[in-house]
Amino acid sequence: MRILLVDDEKSLLLTLAANLELDGFDVTTAESGQHALDLFETSHFDLVLSDIRMPGMNGVELFRAIRAKRPDFPVILMTAFALEGMVKDAIAEGVFTVLPKPFDVSHVVSALTTALKAPVVLVVDGETDAASAVELLHGAGVRAMHGTGADQVLAEVRGGRVDVCVVDLELSATSAPDLIDRIKKEDPTIAQIAIAGHDVAAVMRRAAASGVFLCLQKPVTAESLVEAVAKARARSRATATAR
Repeated sequence: MRILLVDDEKSLLLTLAANLELDGFDVTTAESGQHALDLFETSHFDLVLSDIRMPGMNGVELFRAIRAKRPDFPVILMTAFALEGMVKDAIAEGVFTVLPKPFDVSHVVSALTTALKAPVVLVVDGETDAASAVELLHGAGVRAMHGTGADQVLAEVRGGRVDVCVVDLELSATSAPDLIDRIKKEDPTIAQIAIAGHDVAAVMRRAAASGVFLCLQKPVTAESLVEAVAKARARSRATATAR
């Protein structure tokens, strides 16, 4: 797989490129956003991994330029700074995830491997209104699908395409905490996000005890849902590599 690696810090660029090549990636490097965009327009790549804070075209601007040309192209950003506004903007616009520096190389490898598989977010609800959550994710360029019923959900999980599950705690046909436990047993690397309405505090506590990454309160906005997915992807990769 061909990776375009972008960072204005030359020593880190060379070190990270060498480590990724040892893990089997074909790596091309660029020391600026504009150089990376020029390479992207003239060569084939499967994924872009870019620092955010760079002189000239920063990583978020590079992501937007790539997204304008190829809306479904996977981009992972990394940063050592608390650039909250830029990070939030990139996440809201569909960047795959943002990795905080410093990081373990195995964490980066895991995130790249996952992103290259073009994973989907599985939205789990016993009712058809879950399509609204799917639509929120689609609107930000995030791959998502709707699942109803434990059998279908677990079949999708076993299929290997799912890396994040969004589970409504008010499932009508299935006990949400039980389903959360079953998903975890099938694949503990899948990050789970719970969505709750009112008067479900006890269920939310049980979900949190089962290892749910984050609980969101209804009504859920596109910004909060997309941000939760991006953060869950970063956290789930770190957890997987720590095992």
